[in-house]
Amino acid sequence: MTDMPADFSQLPVLFDAHPSLPRRAARARITMLLCAGAARCRLMLHDGTLKVGNAEGPMDGWDIALRGDASVWGDHWRRMPPPDAADIFGMSRHGRMVIEGNFLPLMRHLQVIKDILALPRGQA
Repeated sequence: MTDMPADFSQLPVLFDAHPSLPRRAARARITMLLCAGAARCRLMLHDGTLKVGNAEGPMDGWDIALRGDASVWGDHWRRMPPPDAADIFGMSRHGRMVIEGNFLPLMRHLQVIKDILALPRGQA
């Protein structure tokens, strides 16, 4: 996978293909801003439904933002990601990603979010 906006837009399809994820996300309500360099999108997880939306407007709200360049997402989605790209906190700890916003919904649904963000892994 190399086209970041297209990669992000694949997440709902991949999410629906794993029946356990919508069930585990049934109570989740979080909007994330995902940035891969200049490419941005909003990932909305609400009551077991995942949608990708545009993030170009000034009033587009989000709970948590994950900002990194395209290479960090490419590394994260490799079949065997390197240690500095294995999960969002590893990417942040190694200075490859900035995580900002309201950490409460992130921590409340952390495993589901990490599983969603890893869905494209190994599909290149």
